[in-house]
Amino acid sequence: MEFEKTKKIKLLLNQSKTLSKIINTTLSDTSDVVGRYNSCVEYAKSYNRLLKRSYDILDNTEDLVFYKLKNLSPDNMTWPQQKTLMESVLTNLEFLLSNLSSSLEFVEDEFNNLENFIRTKLRSALFSFPEKELDIQNALESLFIGRGWSKGIDYDREAGKFNFSGREYIPDFIIPNLRLAIEVKLIRKGRKSKIIEEINADVSAYSKQYSKQMYIIYDLGEIRDEIEFRRDIELLDDDIRVLVIKH
Repeated sequence: MEFEKTKKIKLLLNQSKTLSKIINTTLSDTSDVVGRYNSCVEYAKSYNRLLKRSYDILDNTEDLVFYKLKNLSPDNMTWPQQKTLMESVLTNLEFLLSNLSSSLEFVEDEFNNLENFIRTKLRSALFSFPEKELDIQNALESLFIGRGWSKGIDYDREAGKFNFSGREYIPDFIIPNLRLAIEVKLIRKGRKSKIIEEINADVSAYSKQYSKQMYIIYDLGEIRDEIEFRRDIELLDDDIRVLVIKH
């Protein structure tokens, strides 16, 4: 199972913020200086562990310092040296936090931008009445191509096959950079309940394989209350989006 990138970033952010808070508390302590900075090496080790776990998330880690701590002990350091190390760890931890935050903002911004792009452009990309979901899928792919995306790099279609609970799943589209699966649904008369069942099944399955999910619902007049239709599905997770496109 793939790691869910967004959740991993959020976890590392929380852990990094906790470590930063602890170090700041230690540095601002006004008690006796003797022994105050004895945890400096342990803090550096904690920072190193966080940095290692960030390597597969961040695009550029060259400027982030990794501490060489072999044979280093607070017992053979003066308290000014201990304090200097602790302050250095805090500084580099702030750089790590900044990079993690930027990475998270990029993923979330791209997700929101893609949602808005599809919401505003898909209807106009359909030049005739859609008879089947394939018509909508083709229109969506034409939008991706018009955006300058390359198949197999920026997006892929009917790829990313996996098995869940004895059933095979193949997303209509995947956006690898966002770990996003996209499903297209066409709602015509009498199909609303069936589509909701399909989406609920897909949500459970795709959550094991993808960080984000998007359900594009092309409605031929069956959805009266769009907010109600979207609410129960989207409430499950902020990384699940339901776009209702009216014909």
